[in-house]
Amino acid sequence: MFKSGRTSLRLSLQFAFLYSVLSAVIFAGAYWFSNYEVRDWLHDQMNSDREILLEIFEENGIDDLVKSVDVMARVNFENARIFQLLGPDGTVLAGNITQIDGEEQREYVSAENVFIIGEHEEEISGYWIIDEKFGQYTLVQGTGNHVIAEVLEALGISLVSGFILIMGIGSFAGVWVGRLTEQRIEAISTTMEEVAEGKLAARIPIDETSNDDLDRVSTSINNTLEKLENLMESQVQISNDIAHDLRTPLQRLRQRLEKMANQQAVDTNEAVIALAQTEDIINTFNALLRIAQIEAGDRRERFRRTDLRDLVINVYDAFEPTAEDAGQQLRLKISDQPLYVLGDSDLLMQLISNLVENALRHTPEGTIISMEASFSNGVPLLCIADTGPGIAREDREKVFRRFYRGEKSRTSGGNGLGLSLCKAIAELHYAELMVSDNQPGVRILVDFPPAAD
Repeated sequence: MFKSGRTSLRLSLQFAFLYSVLSAVIFAGAYWFSNYEVRDWLHDQMNSDREILLEIFEENGIDDLVKSVDVMARVNFENARIFQLLGPDGTVLAGNITQIDGEEQREYVSAENVFIIGEHEEEISGYWIIDEKFGQYTLVQGTGNHVIAEVLEALGISLVSGFILIMGIGSFAGVWVGRLTEQRIEAISTTMEEVAEGKLAARIPIDETSNDDLDRVSTSINNTLEKLENLMESQVQISNDIAHDLRTPLQRLRQRLEKMANQQAVDTNEAVIALAQTEDIINTFNALLRIAQIEAGDRRERFRRTDLRDLVINVYDAFEPTAEDAGQQLRLKISDQPLYVLGDSDLLMQLISNLVENALRHTPEGTIISMEASFSNGVPLLCIADTGPGIAREDREKVFRRFYRGEKSRTSGGNGLGLSLCKAIAELHYAELMVSDNQPGVRILVDFPPAAD
């Protein structure tokens, strides 16, 4: 059996045993308390009768007291109650008992030591006795223990039956819960072993109806595995992209350097071109490194409450002259209210700049590029839209891939990492980046979560 399964089974049985012990203690307490309460009730009954007889004696004298004691002795069922009125010299004046053997002062007397006139209840094995002086007379009365015996017998049977039932159900439930827990922990262990063997697509099966602690742990593990799988796929994709997109420029650079090495005199133009190619390759690697650092989430510790409007205005001021020189129009529309977001202002500035620069680079002269920062459904929203050629529907998700460049943008500059960097920054800030049709052109929305006050 799986070790942790044995642990869960053992813990379940231990808790079942603990509940049984606690139940036994509670049942014993209930038994004692019931015994105490019934005895107290019987004594209260005898004290009440004593008060009645005392009142009769004080108001009417000994003759009425004798009659009353005889009446009480006769009306009780099968001598469950006993009465005896003794005179000053110890003679029996009234009652249904003739003699009590043993000490005169006592609380409980065995039925064998009580001599009763007539028959008594067979279940009575003893009497609770109280003595009371009425002047020169002594009143002795008692109550049979059969009431307590019957109550405690019924209670004892109920408590023992309940204890056995709890023990049985607790043990069964402990074994059942232990086996279920064992199976689920074993499923988690098996999944982790598969992941360790390289099967990153393995997931822990989850029962959506239970939603207990193990399900929540399993969900967290599955989310972690999904992120791990995505990261691994991303790393593979990055390697493939680097191999595919940087192979050609590296080969060209190598050919150019070989050509320069074979020349007796170095051509300055060739050196300048080689240096430019080297700079492009370095910039590409720096961009990849920056994306990787952002995706790792290391910059979240620098998050501050920032007004999105200030960043948008700064980017507009920086790119408006460039757009004018290119024959394009850059328009700005911002909310009158502060648009607070929680984030890294430098990265947010990079995000806005990349989106605007991408629009300027891939749209022709005469294009109108709009920058808008406003509220939408109570959350900050950034929108960069243009009236250019747009992006084909099938390419809208692909544009965020590293090194991806659509057919319309292959003749323009860039390394295909600008929008990938935008997506990484948006995800770092828990924002959603969406591409839609602007009719004509393209519309890119960045939906930010609001900053905490």
